[in-house]
Amino acid sequence: MDNKWTYINTQEDIDQFMNMFGYFHDGCIKELRYESGAYVGNDLAMYPINSKRNVSVIFQRQFKNPSAVELVFEGVEHLNLQPVNDEYTTEILGAHMCIEDDLYVWFDSDYFSQDYTDLYKLSDVTWIKAHKVKWRAADEYLGGESIYINRI
Repeated sequence: MDNKWTYINTQEDIDQFMNMFGYFHDGCIKELRYESGAYVGNDLAMYPINSKRNVSVIFQRQFKNPSAVELVFEGVEHLNLQPVNDEYTTEILGAHMCIEDDLYVWFDSDYFSQDYTDLYKLSDVTWIKAHKVKWRAADEYLGGESIYINRI
């Protein structure tokens, strides 16, 4: 499978992607990375604008073709991360993605109606709302090794 980036532009693109990745069934979030765009330069001058707001996420699942994908949510408006503690399992049983108010919304649950007017109250699920979404097959990221390497 080709691993170049594919932008999701329409609900039909979403439906094809979700079907191809089995609606994230028996999947998990392996890693997540946020890049704001703000920074402090070598001269200690600050660029205080969140000009990027990109969230990159690696998902893995227990099925093939592909077994892993990387999604990049560009221009993120909201990220609600709800990690499951180690007393419970973390597999995604199903996910949902849609276009709402010209923004792309991804949920780690498929139990929501089409009325997302109260998104900010959905604190018990992980969800991302962004201006653009692109994805690529990433089976090379299977396994437990860190991909978004930290320097700690």
